[in-house]
Amino acid sequence: MKKLITVLLCICFTMTLAAQNEKGQFSIKPMAGVNISTFGSPTFDVYKTTYKFTGGAEIEYGINPWLGASLGVIYSQQGAKIEGAMALYGEDDKGKLINYSTMIGKLNCNYLNLPLLANIYLPIIKGLSLKAGLQVGILTGDKTKMDTQTTVIRPIEDDYVIKEPTHNPDEGIIGLSYTLTDVCKTFDFGIPIGISYEYKNISLDARYYFGLTKIDKTEDPDNARNRYLSITLGYRLKL
Repeated sequence: MKKLITVLLCICFTMTLAAQNEKGQFSIKPMAGVNISTFGSPTFDVYKTTYKFTGGAEIEYGINPWLGASLGVIYSQQGAKIEGAMALYGEDDKGKLINYSTMIGKLNCNYLNLPLLANIYLPIIKGLSLKAGLQVGILTGDKTKMDTQTTVIRPIEDDYVIKEPTHNPDEGIIGLSYTLTDVCKTFDFGIPIGISYEYKNISLDARYYFGLTKIDKTEDPDNARNRYLSITLGYRLKL
């Protein structure tokens, strides 16, 4: 019985070593895949999911058999579809009114992301690792395309009615299409966490990014922050 336990412990120990990173080893991993991207905002519920490209490379150093540190340079297309409506209550020289706006469009923000990650290799399954760290993003370009329709609603006694379109641009139904650039801040900062599985140097990586920076730099900024799930395939090359 003791011999059997000893043999089993030796097998488990060997599997654990085989499943881990090599101490002192540098490796580089080119990678490419898709971002499932949106914005998180406590103010407006108008941001919907969109699918974008991501690709780049990470270099990793093995600190010990179960821990590695990596630094990446990743081109990342991010953003969101914008679909929804909102009402703004106000008052002008004619009394109370509501500006009810519907909108449909998209906001694209492209970044050069620099993730610094700790990679924890688990002994349970060979090739499985958990990732967490910090990430800085440098904006390379942004564009907003939007179609909006604003309806001015004025009260009659206790009820509100929709005004018919008039020559006065402050009343009636107003439609507007526009394109904007330079609406996002230059730098983004946040926390990526993820999981990766590697087999014969081929790596499948799933990573979720929590942006901590408010990205909107316009005069009336929203509280939107980057949120995306990145799924990539990569290939590890030992240096």
